[in-house]
Amino acid sequence: MTSQPRAFFALDFGSATTSVALIGHVGNRWRLISHTAAPASANVESMIVALLAGVAAADADLFAELSGQQPGKSSGNRAGSKRPDFAALASSWTRLTAHSTPPRRIAILAGSRRQRRRLEEVAINSGWLVVGGSADEEDSVGLSRLAFSSDVDTVLLGADHSPGGDERRHLPDLAALVAASARIRPELTVVLAGGAAAHELAFSQAPDPRFSQVPDASAAGAGAKAASAPRVLLAPDAEAGNPAGAALQQVLEGLRAVPDDSRLGFARSIASLAYVLDRTIEGLEIGLDSGLRTRSEPYGPNHFAVVSSHVLLAQGAFAPIDLSEEVIDGVMSWSTIATPDRYRTTDRLRDFRISPWGDADGDGSILRLAAAKAAVERLVAASPDINGAPLPNLIVAGGGVFASLPPAIVALAMADLVRRPGVTQLACDHARLLGALGAIEDEAERRRLLANLAEDVLVPLGSLVMPAGVRLGRSAGRLRLRGTKHDVEIELHPGAIQVVDLQAGSTVKAVIDFRDTVRLGSRGRHFELDVSGGLGGLVLDLRDVPLRLPDRPEQRRQALEAWQRGMWPEMDE
Repeated sequence: MTSQPRAFFALDFGSATTSVALIGHVGNRWRLISHTAAPASANVESMIVALLAGVAAADADLFAELSGQQPGKSSGNRAGSKRPDFAALASSWTRLTAHSTPPRRIAILAGSRRQRRRLEEVAINSGWLVVGGSADEEDSVGLSRLAFSSDVDTVLLGADHSPGGDERRHLPDLAALVAASARIRPELTVVLAGGAAAHELAFSQAPDPRFSQVPDASAAGAGAKAASAPRVLLAPDAEAGNPAGAALQQVLEGLRAVPDDSRLGFARSIASLAYVLDRTIEGLEIGLDSGLRTRSEPYGPNHFAVVSSHVLLAQGAFAPIDLSEEVIDGVMSWSTIATPDRYRTTDRLRDFRISPWGDADGDGSILRLAAAKAAVERLVAASPDINGAPLPNLIVAGGGVFASLPPAIVALAMADLVRRPGVTQLACDHARLLGALGAIEDEAERRRLLANLAEDVLVPLGSLVMPAGVRLGRSAGRLRLRGTKHDVEIELHPGAIQVVDLQAGSTVKAVIDFRDTVRLGSRGRHFELDVSGGLGGLVLDLRDVPLRLPDRPEQRRQALEAWQRGMWPEMDE
């Protein structure tokens, strides 16, 4: 994108869905012209041609401007005009692409149980499927099985920066074991983290032709450097960085992900949006193979910098490849399907992986929602640093699951799971553009593009008001909206979710007088807030923070169903 094209395509190749968007330069700014999505098996060229044909049919003059023709010369303006060669245009225009990285598995080896757990946490937060063992828990046979397993792509041998006695005495044997596995399996990548890097010579003593040249260490991500063997990389220990483990996480992400990974691109786009909009933003992106939670916050004088953090989990997928008991329990706990069967739920989640676009209506849509909420719950549990921060100004939902659900239900999912007292706006990346735009390497160029596209990329779902400390009773207080055509005044009911229709694009003043003192950013009874409308309206969540649900499965299901029915009345039709 070094030159200035009139239009380009943004493509996101997901594991379940391929999305295509047409971005055009119209009226001295970039705009989202059109977008479409189809199963990942669909022919991309056919999708692009159909997209262009749709634009030409809808607005021939716009299409002519984008394709460099004179207005009125394209098809559709007059009878007998020559049909444009959409296939030729599709092949000549610039394409910005992002891909979802397939699941990959890493084996963690350490001298102590404590170190193994720390390394596993970092690797899990980097999006890896993880198996691990330590010398004080497993014998050499068990550890060898981990390193020699055909399912394992990478072996991480780690220790503290200055290993203690419980680790140091095991490291020579572990290094010899990993070196042997690397010689037998040339495709294996080895990472030596922290104090384990002192044993890199064990990997250079084998007369193996693959040690004859040194590769570019940048492929493994920032912080790693090439060791004496092509497939051996040195990395920081599990405590390096801020927060702890961030440095090793960056290395492992770079090693796992393809260069244009769409999920990491989503995180980069959120950071760019935080700078462009000068707002604190959190993003949640749920896919078939993994999920991501990210937070970006402007920082410093005049907000010249952005501080970002994220967690990327393979188990954050809405249908993880490893369906553990915890995953099944999580899905069932959010399901509103009457008398859910454990085995049937397991089978249907496996069916989602086989046919992600199948079973999309009726009970299937309810199960998809439950699976997405369970995935978000796992991401929330894995990101305590983000949970401890104040509620952001904006929460962005991304991924095919959220794009296919009603806006009000997406707003309810955010309210159910991102529970911190405060006021925030909700939005959805409906065209799945943020992942592809994150593939732009130049940060300044990405910011310029997102400054133009922010309103097109983010579909407003509305505002969420979530006070903490609302006591039970007949009334929690009253809400008045000023700035609408007719002033609105409603009574607030403790323990309920109340929705006020508020048109997208409108911003009004909400005056709330609570009966008791509550926390809503600050403590008090009287609050005057600026709130914005959206497809889901203004959502007033007067339930407990944190959310307390009945322990009995049937009572829990009934409570969830009652809230869901209020936001998704079409399900009862």
